[in-house]
Amino acid sequence: MTKLQIISKLWSAIYDLIFLIKGTPTKSLEEIEADLDVIEYTCRRYADCDDDEIAISSEGGVAYADTSAARKTN
Repeated sequence: MTKLQIISKLWSAIYDLIFLIKGTPTKSLEEIEADLDVIEYTCRRYADCDDDEIAISSEGGVAYADTSAARKTN
């Protein structure tokens, strides 16, 4: 599963939870939990990796994210 697919699945789970809370569920809580388990398992491969889109620098003991590399224009 690609990072984009993971993000898409997470948003789907968020909306499933919103519908469940509002009382108009499209899935049962058990189905949503199963979907989240699959997403969590898929995310494990990224857990101990450096983010290749954001560089972290430390200035004065405080870490800052430099997102300029993530905003590349074509």
